[in-house]
Amino acid sequence: MRPDDKFDPDGKGLSRSTYHCTFLDSNVEYKRKVSELINSIFTKVMHQYLIDYKILTSNFYVKPPGKGTFQIHQNWPTTENINDTTLTIWTPLVDVDRQNGAIQVVEGSHKIVPDIAAATVPHYFCDFEDELIGKYLEVIPMKAGEGLIFDDSLIHYSGRNTSDNPRYAIQIETLPKEINPVVYYYDVNSGKNEFEIFEVNSEFFIKNSLEHLLTRPKLKSLGFVENRNKILSEQEFVEKLQSGDKI
Repeated sequence: MRPDDKFDPDGKGLSRSTYHCTFLDSNVEYKRKVSELINSIFTKVMHQYLIDYKILTSNFYVKPPGKGTFQIHQNWPTTENINDTTLTIWTPLVDVDRQNGAIQVVEGSHKIVPDIAAATVPHYFCDFEDELIGKYLEVIPMKAGEGLIFDDSLIHYSGRNTSDNPRYAIQIETLPKEINPVVYYYDVNSGKNEFEIFEVNSEFFIKNSLEHLLTRPKLKSLGFVENRNKILSEQEFVEKLQSGDKI
């Protein structure tokens, strides 16, 4: 496994990340090998827990010592109907806690807002990200090899690896097996407040990277949906979070 960033990105480029993510790397051969390796190990185990789901993407995430803050975010939706439940499996390959970059979540945040997260639009919580990180996150300590399964619309984050050793983890995105995956694109220059939806497959995420989601994909368009996203205040967020089960 030889990614172009050598598992130690410099924080430059579009993503400005100081953590390694397979999807963000430019080495297509490496990305294909990662997909084949992870899928060969996880597919059988995954089907014991997720009935009639399939793997869409598989990634290694590596945080070098002293680096690797992962911005607070939701995962992008990958189905045409945003009410479909897509799930991420996150598995550390070393024991993790707050010190070395364990995943942190805002419990219940997947229930409250039908938001479409995409590469060219702000998160609905963009006005109070610091408050979310400071007050609302729950750290999930895990042992090497344990798996955390969560809804892709859950707000999550992981801090800088302050330990002396790299933090290795695997991330797998899944969706119901009968559904064809999509990506959403919002053209900020079009003057129209709408997302265009494009049909993709697993190969798209191997051959492409972040820059291909910042411009209109050269793929089959499935049409447009209105952008109903709304930027919330912290108070609005708290009120919705408290009513999550009802929502």
